[in-house]
Amino acid sequence: MLSTVHKAHILRKAGYDLPTIPASLDTHDMLPVIDALYADYVTARAARSLREAEEARRASAMRGAQA
Repeated sequence: MLSTVHKAHILRKAGYDLPTIPASLDTHDMLPVIDALYADYVTARAARSLREAEEARRASAMRGAQA
């Protein structure tokens, strides 16, 4: 399982604008937010992957039907 810090790094690389955690704020307050954003990110990636796989399958089937 990834640490929340690693999840935040992945989200930043993916273009998410995560706020910098001020030193005065308890970092534990941000953990559930980052975890929730990461769960949404992973879900969206999985859905996109499934859509792309289905599109590829349909395109392949259409090419096979035309032959």
